[in-house]
Amino acid sequence: MRVDDSSSDIESIDNPSAIKRFRLFTVRKAFTLTVFALLIVGWRLRSEYLISAEYGLGYALGIVGASLMLLLLIYPLRKRLNRNPWLVFSTKTWFKMHMVMGILGPLAILYHCNFALGSTNSNITLAAMGLMVGSGLVGRFIYSRIHYSLYGKKMVISQLFADRQKMHDQLDADGLPDDILLNNLYVFEKKVLARRGVLGNLTNFFVLRITSWWTLISLTKKLKKMAKSPNYLQGLNRNQRREYFYVTRAHIQSYLITLRKIAGLSFYERLFSMWHMLHLPIFVMLIITAVAHVYAVHVY
Repeated sequence: MRVDDSSSDIESIDNPSAIKRFRLFTVRKAFTLTVFALLIVGWRLRSEYLISAEYGLGYALGIVGASLMLLLLIYPLRKRLNRNPWLVFSTKTWFKMHMVMGILGPLAILYHCNFALGSTNSNITLAAMGLMVGSGLVGRFIYSRIHYSLYGKKMVISQLFADRQKMHDQLDADGLPDDILLNNLYVFEKKVLARRGVLGNLTNFFVLRITSWWTLISLTKKLKKMAKSPNYLQGLNRNQRREYFYVTRAHIQSYLITLRKIAGLSFYERLFSMWHMLHLPIFVMLIITAVAHVYAVHVY
């Protein structure tokens, strides 16, 4: 058995796309940690009353937060008015800004209200904002299940099946015995894809990640035993056997991930459609409560 040590298995650090993904991951991680740090600091200092919502920095943060929440409307407008010259950035760029503003807006509002409850109208607005943020997080999760990445293109079932076939061919080329291919992987695939309808989709939703993880662990043990056995991979030295183990395990893992995507795509697409019908009314409710709050504060 020859071990393919080509760059297709291990992505080079000089690959521009790999470097771009690494930088994006680093920026995203730094942004997330900064937001969490600001939440912790704001919560711990709430009893110091360093910020007042009625004047100064607290008042300005209220305006900034409300403006950012209002600017969230630009992304859906950009999708529908694709040729409008006023919306200068691409849809992808506005989507990224939508995600950022959807976090910074509520964060500014939390500092505006000093992480505390206030009058009835402000509490209603705060609750609507919390509901909006929760809905956005749910939507982000579902979105990531039907796209190749957070900012990547949408998955297509035909392409996923084509990827699965390529992985079938790769696993065959890896020379795995029937004990792994036929009795484990392909039986698992048949069982997963046989689940259809509402009940089948729900079953895959709740248990597929766990069962695929358990299958990977089981096959990893078999693969490790096979890589060490003198009856397999004859002619390979110790380092080549180790490389074969890691490369083949990566192939199995990719196969199981693709299988999960195939099994869950239609379910998540329906779920995303339902989420869209709920998300817009929640946003409208937030706008109404925010306008009522601003009116009450400045009139009464």
